[in-house]
Amino acid sequence: MLALLERQAAAWSKGDLDAFCSIYADDAVFVSPSGVTRGRAEVLARYKKKYPTAAAMGKLTLSPVDVRETAEAVSVAAKWTLEYPDKPAAMGHTVVVFRRTQNQWRIVHDASM
Repeated sequence: MLALLERQAAAWSKGDLDAFCSIYADDAVFVSPSGVTRGRAEVLARYKKKYPTAAAMGKLTLSPVDVRETAEAVSVAAKWTLEYPDKPAAMGHTVVVFRRTQNQWRIVHDASM
């Protein structure tokens, strides 16, 4: 899972939201202080609206603080940091839950704050 999150952070840092969101399940649920977003397409649309350019996205770093595994799922709690060349960094935490579907791990829940 950590390698998947590293690839996701790299895609974000390149400004590639399509690649960043490709790991979300079709029916993923994203929870943030601004509300609940349901479905990969809607999560992607939300990110594109909030981060319209690569410069607005900044460089993402995910630092895991806890990983839990069961037979059906893996959850990762992590600190996220967005760094920008021209303004202060933004930071918060996230909990991401992965489930295996069709031999692939997909994000089914993402709670970021």
